[in-house]
Amino acid sequence: MKQAVRFHQAFTFLIPTVRHSTLISSDTTSKENAEHRHRLATTKKIRLLGLQSNQARQALAIYDDYVYRQKKLPDLRMFAVAINCAMVAEDLVKGREIHQFIEHHFPHLKDNLMLKQQLRYFYIKCNDKLSADKLFQKPSTITETSAKT
Repeated sequence: MKQAVRFHQAFTFLIPTVRHSTLISSDTTSKENAEHRHRLATTKKIRLLGLQSNQARQALAIYDDYVYRQKKLPDLRMFAVAINCAMVAEDLVKGREIHQFIEHHFPHLKDNLMLKQQLRYFYIKCNDKLSADKLFQKPSTITETSAKT
C-alpha cells in the first residue's frame, strides 16, 4: 500500500509539470503559426504590388520594413518575390543587396536552384551578365587549383 502512495504522489507531482510544458509548447506553436501567417500575408502584399511595374519600389519598401525595421526573417518565398520586384523595378543595387543578405544570413539557400534561377533572371534583366554567369559557375577546389600549377 505504501508503494501505491508514492506512485500517486509522483504522478500528482508530474501532472502540473506536463501541463505547464504543454502550455509552453502550445504558446510557442501559436506564435510560430502567427508569425508564419504574417510572413505569408506580407509576401502576398509584396508580390501583388511587385507585379505592377510602377509599384515594384513600394513592394521593395515593404520588404525592407519587414526585414530591417521589424527585424523579421524572410523565407525562400519572400526572397524570390523580393528579387522579382527588384527585377521589375530594374533596381540592380537592391537586388544585389538582397542577394548579399541571403549569402550572409542564409548560406544554406545560396545553392537553391529556384533562387539561383530567379537571381539569374534578375541579373540578366539588369544587364549584369557577369553576375548571372557566376551563379552557376562551379567554384574551384584546392585540389583542382594545385593540379593546374
